[in-house]
This record gives sequence, structure tokens and C-alpha cells, in this order.
Amino acid sequence: MVAARITTDPTIRWGTPCIAGTDVSVARVVALHDGGLAVPAILEACPELTSEDVDAALEWYLEHGREALGPRPPEPGERHPRIAVDRAVQGGYPTLRGTRIPVDTVLGYWEHGFPVEEILAELPSLSPDDVRAAIAYDAEAHR
Repeated sequence: MVAARITTDPTIRWGTPCIAGTDVSVARVVALHDGGLAVPAILEACPELTSEDVDAALEWYLEHGREALGPRPPEPGERHPRIAVDRAVQGGYPTLRGTRIPVDTVLGYWEHGFPVEEILAELPSLSPDDVRAAIAYDAEAHR
């Protein structure tokens, strides 16, 4: 069953449709298929998948279309005014409002032990409040 094999859990890759139990997105399978690869070659490129997974991903894509391949992060709403989710900016991944800087970029620095001052040195267009907002949004979104 297709629905059981595909997940759009917002706590996993911001809700990007993926094959359940893997980190492989439906978009990756579709891109490989569109690039001319047959199922055996897709399985070679993604050894964690089964042929049923590939079939489910392609069937899901046929049912939902290209516009459904992107992320589905939670709307930031009033609680996170410094965060924006816009399909036209970074493909719909959460960004710091008014920038093209993904929340994940800030989190990558934070998770690697960079203090706020060093994050700001790497991303000088941000403020300390932006860094804290990215961390807070991620923490709430991935509960």
C-alpha cells in the first residue's frame, strides 16, 4: 500500500515526502527515474530501498504531482514572526524572514557547537534574535 510506504511527517526533513523508514525522498526517486534509470539502477543508487518502495514512490508522485514533492514545515504563525515558509524562497524550507538563509543552516552551526557570536560572524545579516528564533522554531516544530 502506497500510503504506508510514504511519510510526510513534519518532524522528518520538514515534511518532505520520504519513503518510510529511510531518509530517501520521493523527489530523489523521481529524479533518478526521470534521469532514465530503471528500477534496478535506482535500487543500486539507493540500496536501502526495495522495488516496492520505488514503485510506491513513483505511484505517490503520479497521484500527487511535482508540486507535492517539497517540504511541508509547520506554519510559523504569530509565535515565530522571524521565520518564513514560502515555496518561492528556498523551495519552501523554513528561512529567516527577509533572507534566503534556511533555519537548517543556523541549526547546523548551533548543533556543531558554534556560539551565537560565531554564527553571526558566519551569517552577518542575522541578529542574535534571529538565531534564537531559528532554534526556537526548530525545537517546537520537531517535538
